[in-house]
Amino acid sequence: MLSKKSRKNSGSGLVTRRNALALAGAGGALAACGQKPAARQDNAINGFFRHGIASGDPLQTSVILWSAITTDGSSIKIIAELAGDENFTTSVWSAPVDVRPELAVNGIIPLKIEATGLIPGTEYFYRFRENAGETSPVGRTKTLPQGHVDALSMAVVSCSNHPAGYFHSYRHIAQSAPMDVVVHLGDYIYEYGLGGFATGDAEVLGRIPDPAHECVSLDDYRRRYVQYHGDPDLQAAHAAAPWIITWDDHENANNSWQHGADNHSPDEGAWATREAASLSAFYEWTPTREPSGGAPRTAFWRNFEFGDLASLTMLETRLAARTEQVDWALFPVPADADPEDAEVKAKVARFETELVGDPARRMLGDVQGDFVEASLARSVKAGQPWQLLGNQVLLAKIYSPDYIAVLPGWLKWLAKRKNPQLFEYFLRSRFRPPLNTDAWDGYPAARERLYNRARRAGSSFISLAGDTHDFNTSILRAEDGGIVGAELGTSGVSSPGNFADVLAPGVDFGHLTQNMNLDTILHDVHDTGYIRLTLRHDEALADYVSTSSVKQPKFTAKTKFRFRLTPKGDGEAIKLERL
Repeated sequence: MLSKKSRKNSGSGLVTRRNALALAGAGGALAACGQKPAARQDNAINGFFRHGIASGDPLQTSVILWSAITTDGSSIKIIAELAGDENFTTSVWSAPVDVRPELAVNGIIPLKIEATGLIPGTEYFYRFRENAGETSPVGRTKTLPQGHVDALSMAVVSCSNHPAGYFHSYRHIAQSAPMDVVVHLGDYIYEYGLGGFATGDAEVLGRIPDPAHECVSLDDYRRRYVQYHGDPDLQAAHAAAPWIITWDDHENANNSWQHGADNHSPDEGAWATREAASLSAFYEWTPTREPSGGAPRTAFWRNFEFGDLASLTMLETRLAARTEQVDWALFPVPADADPEDAEVKAKVARFETELVGDPARRMLGDVQGDFVEASLARSVKAGQPWQLLGNQVLLAKIYSPDYIAVLPGWLKWLAKRKNPQLFEYFLRSRFRPPLNTDAWDGYPAARERLYNRARRAGSSFISLAGDTHDFNTSILRAEDGGIVGAELGTSGVSSPGNFADVLAPGVDFGHLTQNMNLDTILHDVHDTGYIRLTLRHDEALADYVSTSSVKQPKFTAKTKFRFRLTPKGDGEAIKLERL
């Protein structure tokens, strides 16, 4: 993703993953045609509960409830309530909520409480009520099931960028058949200020980031969450189902890792201070549990059990243990070097094996790795046919196509004239580097360790991934050629995909990736949207829902791609087919 500062290209094989957008802006022949961005007139929401409600981190007998109040600071008491019906005629639980004025930003105080003593696999409705009688909107939530489960439905979302456009995926989730759970794989907010990635239409859309500068301080991050929770589509999706959320990088800063980020510089203070601020705001403004038992706030890995059908293990691949991304400035030969030269080949091979492939490079620490292996083993032993990993970034091995060999001459000429950095990437693609070294491709030894853990557990799993703003589907294959699972990668809710705004007749960048990588079944770089995943004991159906332009207030949605998976059999891996 574009770094506001663009100091280095550590995030991917591309100089930046969105440089194609710069090319689109530079060459009129490449700019995609379409309607001009249009503002939406949202009705103002007043009262105490103008930032909506949410539920999340459901367990068999409890769920986290969230809201926020806008107050002038006077004494106020809040009650949270659960009922078996939307009219609250059958109240089943209520409790006072701790109102913490020290968490306020601009007079807005987030609220969070755990509702306990609930019945497994049960639909509930919830609301918040203040002492003078005003009530919040009503939300629907559901506890996790126990015992036999016929089916499980979930929406998989990622990359909701407020200034980039409207959250049509969220609205579609709210308007569709109720889901058991929404799984958000990160980039719930974006930290960029006006002028940063995907903010070009923010003023026209009426979605200027608040604050207008990049988020660095606790107040900055809090204000950004306040803005997002004011969005009616996000509010509607939160009210429709419980959410299981993890962060990726933009909840703090672009391409973050254990001790820093590509989008953090010394003049912005210590990284530890910024990280702590971003995590405080995240926990305050999302319906999530913090790590227990004295674990650090970065130890954000959890496990969710869905009866005898499935387990979901959420990974944390950013802040707890990740090694810094490979800096492509260290690529050992000039981009225009001869790929067939023996000395050049040897240098590139050493770069891939000794630097990118260094076994010391980590994505998961040992504690998290042990947790993941134990979760998979427990699921397999329990006879659950499905093990899911909630994974921020792509796990699949994906190499870059040789763009110089396959792109038309006019496109390469235009790139050379208008965007030398992009043209340099085209040249370097002749060496077939990993497509994105901010993903697991930048940590191949760590990926093999994860695969070995899954094998020891007897699991052939499904990886759910976000981050790329593209739809992806891949077979997961270990270095020895064995298949360990499958990956379903969701596109962005509103962030633009690679080459999304590039109209290059006869060129499909996604198909180029598919042609280069036999295990990549789908790489769609144009659509925004989300995945609706339905699990049954004998199959899983993944519907890739594409939404129309996020720059327009009104939208349409359709299932553009569909995949069927069948679970692991004796001595076999998950099978994946495109329908």
